[in-house]
Amino acid sequence: MNFEMFTTYYGLDWVAATLMLVGLWMVASKKRNGFLVTVIASIVGAGVSLMALQYGFFLSNTAMVFVALRGYLLWKKDSPQ
Repeated sequence: MNFEMFTTYYGLDWVAATLMLVGLWMVASKKRNGFLVTVIASIVGAGVSLMALQYGFFLSNTAMVFVALRGYLLWKKDSPQ
C-alpha cells in the first residue's frame, strides 16, 4: 500500500479535513466552540494550500477563518454551549 497520500503534506491536510468536520459537527450540535475548531482547521488548511501552491484554496480558507470568527462573536450569549 502506498502511504504517500497520507504524508505528502506531513498529514496536515488530513488534520485540517478532520478538524473541519469536527468543527462543523459541533456547530450543528449548537456548540459555540465549534467555530474555534473551524478557525484552527482553516488556518491549517491555509498553510497546506500554500505548500501545495493552491492559491484559490488559500483564499477560501482565509475567508473561512473570518466567517467562523464572525459566527463565534455573533453567537447569542444565552445560547447553550
